[in-house]
Amino acid sequence: MRNITLSAVQHQPWLEYRHTQPDGRVCIRIRTAVGEWDQVQLCHKRMYSPTHGITSCEGGITMRPMWQDELHQWYEVAFMPEDRRLHYLFLFCSDGCELYLDQDGWHTPAQMADRFPVWFPYAHAWTPDQKPDWARGVAGYQIFPDRFRRSGPAQADVEPWGSKRVENKYRFGGNLAGMFEAVPYLKDLGVGLVYMTPLFVSDTSHRYNTFDYFTIDPLMGTTQDLKRLTDALHQAGIRIVLDGVFNHCGTKFAPFADAKAKGAASTYANWFFFDPRYDCGYATFGNEAYMPKLNLADPQAAEYFLEVGRYWLRTCGVDGWRLDVSPEVWPDFWRQFRKAVLAENPEAILVAECWDDSREWLSVGDMFDSTMHYVLSRAIWGFFAEDTLDLRTFDARVNRTMALYPHATQEVLWNFLGTHDTKRFLTRAGGELRRLRQAALFQMTAPGAPIVYYGDELGMEGENDPFCRGSMCWEQIEGNPVRAWFKKLIALRNGSPALRYGTYRTWHVGSNGVYAYLREDTGQNALVILNTADVAVEAMLPLPVGLANQAYATDALSGVAHATQGGAVLLRLPPREGAVFFY
Repeated sequence: MRNITLSAVQHQPWLEYRHTQPDGRVCIRIRTAVGEWDQVQLCHKRMYSPTHGITSCEGGITMRPMWQDELHQWYEVAFMPEDRRLHYLFLFCSDGCELYLDQDGWHTPAQMADRFPVWFPYAHAWTPDQKPDWARGVAGYQIFPDRFRRSGPAQADVEPWGSKRVENKYRFGGNLAGMFEAVPYLKDLGVGLVYMTPLFVSDTSHRYNTFDYFTIDPLMGTTQDLKRLTDALHQAGIRIVLDGVFNHCGTKFAPFADAKAKGAASTYANWFFFDPRYDCGYATFGNEAYMPKLNLADPQAAEYFLEVGRYWLRTCGVDGWRLDVSPEVWPDFWRQFRKAVLAENPEAILVAECWDDSREWLSVGDMFDSTMHYVLSRAIWGFFAEDTLDLRTFDARVNRTMALYPHATQEVLWNFLGTHDTKRFLTRAGGELRRLRQAALFQMTAPGAPIVYYGDELGMEGENDPFCRGSMCWEQIEGNPVRAWFKKLIALRNGSPALRYGTYRTWHVGSNGVYAYLREDTGQNALVILNTADVAVEAMLPLPVGLANQAYATDALSGVAHATQGGAVLLRLPPREGAVFFY
């Protein structure tokens, strides 16, 4: 028997390792060291079965290896039991030897014959709320309102469109009327979701220091303008998500001004964290005195912001919220907020702004549906733009992200090449358009909801905040090849169940830079192949069975048909190009 690392095996009877899928199937996962087991089986039986021995188990299902990184491999099985009140344990096979794993640990078959197994329980594996169907795999678009589009005469004290003075104190006057005019552009691009950063009264271009959560900034327009925009987007088949900044506010927020002036005598004193140990006398977002931190453990403060959440869904028909700095907010508030929002609109989506592992906020499902998936973004930046990751390390990073969440959560994660808080992708890539094209190809063919940051589809550049927030280059639309590429990729994704909903498995990681992965869904599969090298590559690549059985494999990107032979295909890929095959 080969050397086995038993300490690498991990299973927890909850969260991503044991959950119920939206269709009712039981899903079980387990992690092992890479390449040590020939087979892993899930043994299961009804919890109230009259027999207890391992030989009486009602199912021995071979688990499928799904993901692996440098050290670990994750196996998964999903099945529909007759009775979800079941027990389960694992059978591991290596070089003809067998070991069982139950709640008490490891056992040989002989030991199992002399004892009652202590099965893992699945009596009531929590079923997360069904994600909105419209949000699954949807291609979206992020707007920074002040810099996206301005309609009508410029108001006083705003910058000329195209100005290089992009610091946050300068306002360009982008408005809701301008966004309304851009609805045909967004529909033509093919996106099904628009997310915009804050719209409410403030004195900065970013508006994250909100003064009044119930009033649209007059520079942006009115409540009626937002309703008109929402209706136009819905008519075009596009959902709209607002940015909720409930971790902090601006200093001109009326409750803060009252509390600061009156101290403990203020009705709002407990809405904030006043303490002389802070340099400015109160807790803030980061170290920014102009953004006082809110205390949403206070019932009055919580009720105010619960009504904010309900109000804009009720008044303007928006489709959800992206919640700023979500990990720093009192967690129970998010549980209340979810109930309040879904009571108003059961199809609404709630997205956390969490830059790291978000299982605390997503896996139980009582707070958020999705998060801004910076864990994946960092892998994309390191590999496709900055050359800080090699191909195998990138693949390992991607596989680890796939193992973090149930598949239903993976489908709605927001995947970015860049946002209003980060350097634009093309700038990261040193202006190399081929790298942007290929990163977009990966983004649009990976699980989740790919979100395009405004102007990336035109090849806009910009360093970190605030220089990633330049005004939209509307003059560069006509004949723009980058936009044509994004439009093509979005159309490809929109028309493919495999790309929108399918699971992800690595198919090939080549030393020549060829990278291939499978997207598999009921009724359709896709094989995506990338040449990640800066030189042309010719490669003979083995094909999955469904594709290998075809005489020709037709690349959905180029329309070129490649002859298959002996279960493989000969590909000639230019530098930083790719191919997508459906079967």
